[in-house]
Amino acid sequence: MAFRQSFSFITAKELATLLKTPGKRKEIAVVDVRDDDYQGGHIKGCIHSPSLKFLDGGIEDIREKTKDTPTVVFHCFLSQIRGPKAARIYAESTDEVRQRGGDAPIPQEVYVLRGGFTEFQTFFKDDENLVEDYDPAYWSREVDTF
Repeated sequence: MAFRQSFSFITAKELATLLKTPGKRKEIAVVDVRDDDYQGGHIKGCIHSPSLKFLDGGIEDIREKTKDTPTVVFHCFLSQIRGPKAARIYAESTDEVRQRGGDAPIPQEVYVLRGGFTEFQTFFKDDENLVEDYDPAYWSREVDTF
């Protein structure tokens, strides 16, 4: 049995390009699964679904919110654990729902934002079309607890 990864990675610059392309923004859902570390800013228009609640109805909520969206991008602070885990669970469970003939979203490309919001804000913190609620004080401190 061959292993097939249920998601791909997308860079901050690739995502920003897609989000800034006229007509593409509505075709992309960005899901931020950060928990207490959600502070400091986020990608404009993202769906916030904390990882601690992801298995407690979070998947169904995201599935409903993204059912007509061809591209879904997950991320967390660094996209090393929570973002990839959420993307995998979402993609695999959505495939299961689809195979059982359930109410699944349209076929989707599922991505994880490489480097998470940490890398994204490094490049785009000053772009109000991409980042909202940015707090420079949050990012100027030493971040060693994540």
